[in-house]
Amino acid sequence: MNNSFGFVGRETVLEKLGGYYSERRHVLVVGSAGIGKTALLRHLKQTCPMLFCEEASGLQSICDYLERQLRWTDDELDLIERKNRLLAALERRRQPVIFDQVRAVPPRVARFIGHLTDRIPVWIAGRSDSRKDIGHVWEHLYKFARIEIPPLAKSETSALVENAVAQGTIQPDARRYTAQLHRISRGVPRVLEELLTELAARKYKMDTSFGWDLLKLDRHIRELAQRRTDLSRAQTKNKTQ
Repeated sequence: MNNSFGFVGRETVLEKLGGYYSERRHVLVVGSAGIGKTALLRHLKQTCPMLFCEEASGLQSICDYLERQLRWTDDELDLIERKNRLLAALERRRQPVIFDQVRAVPPRVARFIGHLTDRIPVWIAGRSDSRKDIGHVWEHLYKFARIEIPPLAKSETSALVENAVAQGTIQPDARRYTAQLHRISRGVPRVLEELLTELAARKYKMDTSFGWDLLKLDRHIRELAQRRTDLSRAQTKNKTQ
């Protein structure tokens, strides 16, 4: 199912992103968690060469991600020397750089991104462009073309359910409950995919309220487990910084 979920109903968005790439614009991609920002950008990267930085919480992590893609080895430079070397190399390379999962950007990182926007196209993906959420990079956003990734329409949810039925992944009677699946997922592709994965893993009796209650309970358990995992990762990250 993964190949379908990232791109159903996203043709217009991909066309706009391709246009911005050709125009060498700075681009801000906004959308809720699980809406498909990363999948779209990685898909675009296959035909539009870009460097991809998966995390922008600190200058060191940015240098680590980008230096690996440039196939540089650690030659014991300090962080300021690494930053300056990276700025010069990226300017020569001229490829856009994507900063994914951007939020709460600290001042030092915001200054780096600001310097980078003077040299090459910069793309930022995050859940929100509000100053409170995105952090100090907010002051540079006036330079960026903004594009928001919308939730799936009901017709797009229906197409994905039909595709899963056609592949034999889920039971055929699930197509009768597209409206309920759309409502539970709120048009978020990742949530819909998880729901269909649950349907594939277990035989729910979709024509009974008990079946729906069980599906919702399983979904709730998965959400709690994910929150616990995210919290644990954040605590570990804070200890290492």
